[in-house]
Formats: sequence, C-alpha cells, structure tokens
Amino acid sequence: MFKQGKDMKASKGDTRKNEQYNQIKMEMLQTWLPLLCRATNGADVPVLSGLEKAEMERVLEETIGTLEEDEQQEKVLALWLDHFTHCSSSDWPNLLGAYLRWCDANRKLLLSPNYVAV
Repeated sequence: MFKQGKDMKASKGDTRKNEQYNQIKMEMLQTWLPLLCRATNGADVPVLSGLEKAEMERVLEETIGTLEEDEQQEKVLALWLDHFTHCSSSDWPNLLGAYLRWCDANRKLLLSPNYVAV
C-alpha cells in the first residue's frame, strides 16, 4: 500500500489531482504510523523479517519525502516522534533519517538570506 502510495502523481498541470494524492498519502501516514510504532512481533513468528522492516522504513521515509509541503512533513514526523518515543516495547519504524533530513532542510531555509518569516 505504501509502495504504491509514494509513487502517486498526476500528470503535469493537474494540480487538483496532485493535491488529492498528497492528501491521501498524508492520511495514510497519519493513520498507520501510530499503529506501526505500537507493533510488536507475532506470537510465534515475527510478522515482518528484518529485511522487510528495513524496506518498509525506506518506503515510509520516501513517502514522507514526497509530501509537497514542509508543514505536512512536520506533522507526520511530529506524530511519529511522539508515538515512537512513548512506545517502549517497539523500536520500529525508525524514521530518524527522514526526521534529520527534514530538520536540515528547514535549518537551511531559516538561514537563507531570502527567508521571510510569516
């Protein structure tokens, strides 16, 4: 679901469709991240292997990176950080890489001479 979602784009010039796709990705992330942070392995067998978890983290990070607005990325990453830090039984998904990239991009934006505070 996330693999397909991260690649959703409309044809050039179809901004309404792109806004809809962006909103769908945002809602998917906001719905699933709290559940994933609380996920534990299955009773007998892990639900996801280590490689599957790593692939899922990569797809989640890419999906967050495709959100068009920094504010949307901020909302998703704040939600992740809140649930990730408050769930001691799970260390997954670890989206620290996406969080650090977002912080770095926003730090550069703030230091930019063209930045105008709203």
